[in-house]
Amino acid sequence: MTILKIGQLGFWIAFLVNFVFPLLGENSQWLMWGGVAILVAHVLECLVFRKDIHRDYSNPVEGYIVVLLFGVLRTREWMRKKPPSTS
Repeated sequence: MTILKIGQLGFWIAFLVNFVFPLLGENSQWLMWGGVAILVAHVLECLVFRKDIHRDYSNPVEGYIVVLLFGVLRTREWMRKKPPSTS
């Protein structure tokens, strides 16, 4: 799990540096679009798991930052606790 978190942090650092110095030349757009897609997915996770964030963190801002950085690496335990919906 720690290796995945280090990899995720490395990706976010590369994504941020790519704004100033295109890391991959003409292919830096792939890094940019990939980062935007992951960021959108993590924002959706923040919306879905907002009750869990407020419950588990005394400072919800810290919880939102953790979910934005690590996404499913953090929300995995909350997904296991959710009962399946019966529609």
